Amino acid sequence: MSPSSTTTYSVTAYDESGQYSDTDEVKVSVNALPTVEAGGNVTINSGDNVTLTATGATTYKWSNGATGASITVSPSTSRTYTVTGISNGCEATDTVRVTVTNTVEVVADAGADQSICAGSSATLTATGGATYLWSTGATTESISVSPSSTTTYSVTAYDESGQYSDTDEVNVTVNSIPTVSAGKNITITSGDSTTLTASGAKSYKWSTGETGTSINVSPSVTTTYTVKGTINGCEASATVKVTVETPRVFARAGGNKDICQGSAVTLTATGGDRYLWSTGEKTASITVNPQTTTKYSVTAYIGDASGTDDATVKVSPKPNVRIINGSEADILEGEFITLSAKGADSYKWSNGATQPNIAVRPTKTQTFDVVGYINDCSSEKSIKVNVFEKIVANAGDDVAICSDESTVLTARGPANSEYLWSTGETTKSITVNPEEDTEYSVMVYHELDSDTDSVMVKVRNCANSQIVDGNVALEDTVKLDFLIHPNPTYGEVHIKISGLSDASSIHLYDLSGKSLYTEAISIKDHKSYNKTIDLSDFASGIYLLQLVDNQRVITKKVVLR
Repeated sequence: MSPSSTTTYSVTAYDESGQYSDTDEVKVSVNALPTVEAGGNVTINSGDNVTLTATGATTYKWSNGATGASITVSPSTSRTYTVTGISNGCEATDTVRVTVTNTVEVVADAGADQSICAGSSATLTATGGATYLWSTGATTESISVSPSSTTTYSVTAYDESGQYSDTDEVNVTVNSIPTVSAGKNITITSGDSTTLTASGAKSYKWSTGETGTSINVSPSVTTTYTVKGTINGCEASATVKVTVETPRVFARAGGNKDICQGSAVTLTATGGDRYLWSTGEKTASITVNPQTTTKYSVTAYIGDASGTDDATVKVSPKPNVRIINGSEADILEGEFITLSAKGADSYKWSNGATQPNIAVRPTKTQTFDVVGYINDCSSEKSIKVNVFEKIVANAGDDVAICSDESTVLTARGPANSEYLWSTGETTKSITVNPEEDTEYSVMVYHELDSDTDSVMVKVRNCANSQIVDGNVALEDTVKLDFLIHPNPTYGEVHIKISGLSDASSIHLYDLSGKSLYTEAISIKDHKSYNKTIDLSDFASGIYLLQLVDNQRVITKKVVLR
C-alpha cells in the first residue's frame, strides 16, 4: 500500500472453523517531503571563498561531507554542491553552482573620515584600484583638500584595463576654531594677587603651565599671560596683561568739621599705615581746638607711597549771652521782675521760657539760667533774684519803769533787716533809762523797704505803786493779763484778758486810725474774757488792737499775713 496521505487500516482474523474472529487497526502516517533550498548560484574570483546556506529542513548534509545549514567553500574551479535536507525522516535535495572566474574585482577605498580645523587642509588617499578619479577632478592616488565647511569627497577606482571600477566616499568634517578670551587687562597693586579666567574653549593651558579655566597670579612686575584653548581638536590662544602698580595711597583727613569757639574736635585719618599731620603729630587721630576757622592737612604713607588730604575745621562764634539785669537782682515779695537776655539768636530759660524777655515772680530767692544759641553754638548765663520780705516794724509794747531804772527795748523785723533807733543806735535791742516819759522810735529797713514804729517808756515814782505788765498800778490793783495769739496771724486772732477792774472795751484800728471793730466787755467777763476775731477778709498788713478802761489804754500790734 502506498497511501498519499495519512490512512488507518483494519484487519479481521478468523479461527479455522471460521466461527470465531477478532478485528484490529493500524494507522499509516504520511509525512510531507521537506522543500530544501541551497540558495542561488554564485560567481567568485579564484582564491575567494563564499558561504552557502540551505533552508527548508531540520538537518542538512552537504555533498562535501559538511553538516549544518551554512558552509564556507573556496573551490579552485567551478563546482556544484548538493545538500540533503531531512525533516521527520523525510529528505529532499537541492544543488547550488559556484562558478570560479579569474577576473580581478575592483574595491575602491577613499580612506577613513577625517576632522580638520577651519583653515587647515587634509590629505585623502585612495586604494583598491590601478587608477583613480576624485570628485574634485584629481586623478592622483592622494589629494590635499581645504574645505571651508564639512564636505563629502568621492573617488572611483579602476582596474588596469579600465573595464572594471568601484566608488567610495570619505567625509572631511571642518571644526570651528574656538574664540578664546583670557579676560580684560587688569591693574593690581604690588603685593596683591588676581584671578585670570579663560573662556570660549573646552580645555586650556596657560603660559604658567597650569591647565584650569582660572588661575591665580601675583606678579611682582607687569606680565602678559597667554592661554591656549582647545575644542574638538582645534586650538586658539589669547593674552591678558596684568599691570603691577606701586601702591596708590588715598589719604582721608576725616572730612570737614563745624565747631563752636572754645570747643575741641577729633580728626581721624585713614588710607595709610603711617601719618603725618600739619600739626606735626603722627597719630591717626588728633584733637584740635582752633579759635578761628583752620585747615589741617595729613599725609598718609604706605611703604614709600603717600597721599595727602585736608580737613577744614570751621569755627563758629560762641554767643556772648548777657543778662541785662546783671548777675543779681532784688525784689520785694509779691513783685514781678522782667529778666532780659541779649547776645544770641534764640534762648531757653531754666523755667522753660524761650523769649529773650521773661517776667517772673519768685516767692523766694531763686537763680534763673538762660542758654543763648547762635546756630548750634551756645553759652549760658545766670541771675540770682533775691526776694526780700516786706518790712513791718515793731518796736515792742509800751513799758513802764520806775525812775532811776532802765529797760531793754527790742525791735522786730525780717531776718535781713537793719535797725536805726531815734537814739542813733543801730542794734536790734537798746537799753534806755529815761528820767521822764519818753517815746522811742525805730526804723526797720533793708535795700527795698523800710518801716517805723514807736514805743512809749513811762517813768513812774514807785514809792507807793508797782509796775504790772508794764503799767503803773495801785498796790491793791489786780494783776492784768492781755494776751493775743497767734501773732503774726493768717486770719483768726484769739484774745484772752483777765484782771479787769472797771468798765472796759476792745478796739481794732488800721494804721490810718480807721476803726474796724469795737466791743464792750461786760462786768461779768472782767475776771476772764475770751474772744476770737476773724481778720481773713482784711488786707495783709499791721493792725492795732486796744484794750481801754478808765485807768489804762493798752495797745498791741497785730500782724496779718
